[in-house]
Amino acid sequence: MRYIITHPILSNYGGILQAFALQTSLRKIGRSARTIHYIPRFAHSRPGIAGLRSAWRHWAPLLKIIAAPQDTLPQYEQYEFFHATFRRRFMTPWVLDDERCNLAQLAPADSFIVGSDQVWRASYANSLERLPYFFLDFATPEQRSRSIAYAASFGSDTWEGTPEETATCAALLQDFKAVSVREKSGIQLCHDVLGTEAEQMPDPTLLLNAEDYAAVIRKSRTWSPARSCNAVYLLDETKEKQELLAELASHLPQHMQHLTPHCRARRLRDRLPLSVPQWLRCFQEAGCIITDSFHGCVFAIIFNKPFVCLGNAARGTARFDSLLGTFGLQERLLTNPTAEQAAECMRTPIDWERVNATRRSEQQRAFDFLKLNLEEG
Repeated sequence: MRYIITHPILSNYGGILQAFALQTSLRKIGRSARTIHYIPRFAHSRPGIAGLRSAWRHWAPLLKIIAAPQDTLPQYEQYEFFHATFRRRFMTPWVLDDERCNLAQLAPADSFIVGSDQVWRASYANSLERLPYFFLDFATPEQRSRSIAYAASFGSDTWEGTPEETATCAALLQDFKAVSVREKSGIQLCHDVLGTEAEQMPDPTLLLNAEDYAAVIRKSRTWSPARSCNAVYLLDETKEKQELLAELASHLPQHMQHLTPHCRARRLRDRLPLSVPQWLRCFQEAGCIITDSFHGCVFAIIFNKPFVCLGNAARGTARFDSLLGTFGLQERLLTNPTAEQAAECMRTPIDWERVNATRRSEQQRAFDFLKLNLEEG
């Protein structure tokens, strides 16, 4: 059995969908794998009374939201159960809790695929487990020699690991059969910091087509946006971005449909997170996309929607530079734009024929890499 090592499949739409896309793409080319749904400490409930207390802490804020609008939303990880249905229905995850002794369950594995997502970003990895976990420190050298990294991301153009982590991860990576990274800057980091050669590969979500995601929507219960709208998907909805959206509304005729919960919204629907299929449908039916998310840009490209990306330096711009540079869409990334600049960007037409041709070429490159480095089955 082959396993995919990635971040927990919890509440992040991009994280969930990249895991789904990689698993689905492997099946398409005759390669199978199960995704490790690694449950980190912050989402792990102990049995007994402690478990009941944890469950109450988990549900109480949501019950308050259902009862009436609130001043604040529950913590990010408390939305996880909204996405459990998608995980059960469309994926074949292997659940592994946060006790390292349970890694022994993976001993019979033939090989692993590490990635995608920001698995090699130390600040993210260490909040979940330990950075060397994402370099297969628990596997044997023989298992690592049959394993690959697919579109693994450092999240930025700098390495965040400590000197000790650097030495450990560099040594582990030497055993890998093949290494690929998601951003072009990752090639240089692998060479300069980890002492290995890597090639750049597209995010797994780009390996599927709009029709593949439309099939997910058709198989699920979703609702259609009330009217033609611009989808707004912001991970960091700062005061400045809220002011920009308010101004932008006067420049664009369509309604603004927020894809993240708004705690003071009147309608319960707007206070709760969207399901994964519903999130996809909002992208599918949107007139334009306004986002500061990497995967927000990805799905705008997949569904051929005009979009503007608001620079998100705190989350790393290397990802956006690499993605948009690949498709010749660098002008869609704006930093502190005025409403007029953002509106003009959204009205500027995109040569989708050229973009789609590039995406097909990237898909073929990725499939060739996976076929070459993974045994069938």
